[in-house]
Amino acid sequence: MLAQRTTRWEFWPARLFELPYYLALLLLCLWYRLPPKSLAKANWALDHGEIGLGSKYATQCAFDQQAFPRTLFLPHDTPMEDRQRQLDAFAAEVGFPIIFKPDMGAVGKGVLRVNDPDDLHATAAQLSCDYLAQAYVDLPCEYGIFFVRVAGRGRITGINRKHFPTVIGDGTSTLLQLATRHARYTAHWPLFLRYLDLRRVPAAGEPVRLSFVGSHTMGCCFTNDGELITPPLERAIVRFCDSQPGYNFGRLDVRAESDDALERGEFVMIEANGVASLPTHMFDPAHSLLDAYRIFLAHARWLVRTAAEHRHQPMPLDSWRSIVQRVRANASALEGAHGTALDAQRS
Repeated sequence: MLAQRTTRWEFWPARLFELPYYLALLLLCLWYRLPPKSLAKANWALDHGEIGLGSKYATQCAFDQQAFPRTLFLPHDTPMEDRQRQLDAFAAEVGFPIIFKPDMGAVGKGVLRVNDPDDLHATAAQLSCDYLAQAYVDLPCEYGIFFVRVAGRGRITGINRKHFPTVIGDGTSTLLQLATRHARYTAHWPLFLRYLDLRRVPAAGEPVRLSFVGSHTMGCCFTNDGELITPPLERAIVRFCDSQPGYNFGRLDVRAESDDALERGEFVMIEANGVASLPTHMFDPAHSLLDAYRIFLAHARWLVRTAAEHRHQPMPLDSWRSIVQRVRANASALEGAHGTALDAQRS
């Protein structure tokens, strides 16, 4: 497992892998005479283009809400009694399970699931930052769909299927033993393994899906599934994005009943991601490193071209110092939320 993580580029440290992308962005900005900060203008309707320092709830609210599952915003400074009252009403409306995720979340960190009323108030008490509570979308398939709009034309530039980590029982090993032997196992996995009976011994040949978190960092395998792009799907995605003309570059995470349903344009929107989005179909293990960089750098060109098209849009942009401070503050809050979630599992 260690050898695989050393040699397989998909497991490299994110900043190391992304370095050529950032260098390409700088060179393209010079070519287009675009200040790098103005890359945010690709998504001029969102807070700094949604580069990892804004609110996920604010981003979601910029779109047609009927496309998303019912969502409740829970500011960290809400008095506990009020928070619990809001959650009781929310649970009465949407039922269980309920998914909780940090408002500045990324790569699945800090995500929680509440399965019954007994856990609801305990979860509310452990939230260490602004959170979203979202009705669980009980559909088996999840995808990342990359959207780009240039010169008024929206298009899908790639799709990845999210293959959730699954183990096959051997009739003798516990679920915990099987999970820890999985090739993609990391120390993050207790975040979702906590919801399983890890002492259970699955029958020989029995498949057990381990995770509900659609994140590469949290163990999902991503594949490049461009063959799923159909005219009905592209029309549905463009129609969704047309509800927000100030959104022109990013990844949309959706769930569907099946590949066929997705191809028909039938899906539920889970999350809209902005300028900081990665074209996650590049992480297909069947790709070479060169294949991955071809996809990654093509999207660098899309981003700069889109931002340059909207360079004259009025958009408040913080100083670089303020941006760095906000990014660091959000990263710290997210790590704190993730640590709290893992500590809750251990206790």
